[in-house]
Amino acid sequence: MKIFICEDDVKQRENMVSIINNYIMIEEKPMEIALATDDPYEVIEKSKEMNDVGCYFLDIQLEADINGIKLGSEIRKYDPIGNIIFVTSHSELTYLTFVYKVSAMDFIFKDDPSQLQSRIIDCLETAHTRLKLLSKESTVETIELKRGSNSIYVQYDDVMFFESSTKSHRLIAHLDNRQIEFYGNLKELAQLDERFFRCHNSFVVNRHNIESIDSKERIVNFKNGEHCFASVRNVKKI
Repeated sequence: MKIFICEDDVKQRENMVSIINNYIMIEEKPMEIALATDDPYEVIEKSKEMNDVGCYFLDIQLEADINGIKLGSEIRKYDPIGNIIFVTSHSELTYLTFVYKVSAMDFIFKDDPSQLQSRIIDCLETAHTRLKLLSKESTVETIELKRGSNSIYVQYDDVMFFESSTKSHRLIAHLDNRQIEFYGNLKELAQLDERFFRCHNSFVVNRHNIESIDSKERIVNFKNGEHCFASVRNVKKI
């Protein structure tokens, strides 16, 4: 899940970035801060590029020609079910969210700094839960990667291949731009969908993301530049 922060107070923005990054690191959540800025138009441009549900922390009173509520209204055009949270010291302005039909998840008030961290984390937890539910309902096929007490949901199309880990009962998912270690077994993964094929004792490949196959060297090359190996018996079956 991508997180966006629009706050014109530098200290406040840095504090929010620190709170969110610490939470992501400690809880190992599949989230990232995609943008932290004082420019609402940067956020609008990023929201236009979204293919997923975003999470937006917006200051209501910005030093710009549009305020945070109008910004939220613009975001709704491109991310209609995104999670919008307003961070403000002006409680009297909250009624405007109904005027602009923004449908905010929460309002966090700056004049109560003791609650800032817990409220931000509560919002992130709620947004993550919503995203998991949407993933289950969506026609986009996803797989749950279990990491102890946490799970990460990734789309089938993002998986290049799965690999056995050196750690017992663990595998490594090679995604488009990162790797995730999780608990699982290759046999079950190969049975998930026809696109997944166990080409080697140590690898299950996603046929849809193969760039090329070197049959002589038994090397499978993927769209993201990575590669794995296939067995003599299975290289021609891929």
